Amino acid sequence: MNQWERDLEQDLNWREAEIATLKVLVTESPRGSTRERALLRALWALLYAHYEGFCKFAWDTYLDHLQASSTMRGECTDNIARFSLSASFRSLRGNLSVDSLWEYCTKEFRNAMSQPIEFEDRLETDSNLWPNICRENCLAIDLPLPSVDLHRAKIKALVSRRNDIAHGQPMTIETLDEYKKYEHAVFDVMYELALAVDAGLADRKYLRQSPN
Repeated sequence: MNQWERDLEQDLNWREAEIATLKVLVTESPRGSTRERALLRALWALLYAHYEGFCKFAWDTYLDHLQASSTMRGECTDNIARFSLSASFRSLRGNLSVDSLWEYCTKEFRNAMSQPIEFEDRLETDSNLWPNICRENCLAIDLPLPSVDLHRAKIKALVSRRNDIAHGQPMTIETLDEYKKYEHAVFDVMYELALAVDAGLADRKYLRQSPN
């Protein structure tokens, strides 16, 4: 097992264990009680936290191992090379003079593409990992994640209701069975992302394909 596989498995395991522990407390609570309602709200908030936390962990794991591979930026796919230069592009926008653009296009860009890839920026969630943001982040570094579109409605509801809870709104989850539908969708996304990271690193899918 590769290091990234161990890291991803361990991260998923502790998150699943924490959620499972809280679900036990829900099942032990009297049906319809204040305790049950409070625990279901806590469970919902926890599910969102682990969804966002694992996605961020998986993206960082992918970029960390890609960077550690010392692969030349010019050997990587356009999306990954572009993302790795986002800090440079942002700096360039501060000076769009003809001389600055010429210097970047003729020297700096060529030099950057011949260097080992580095990632000054990382993918962000802004504490609201809506399905479109999750999808866009994955596309930015070539990690396919069709499950996020499949479960788009449930992930959107997860984020929206979590915000209601965080803002002290009286949002309730009626039953544990209702909650489980969303948990299933979230773990589909998380496990597919873990597999995409593993395949991306193991099969070196971050490399630019040679023309036939």
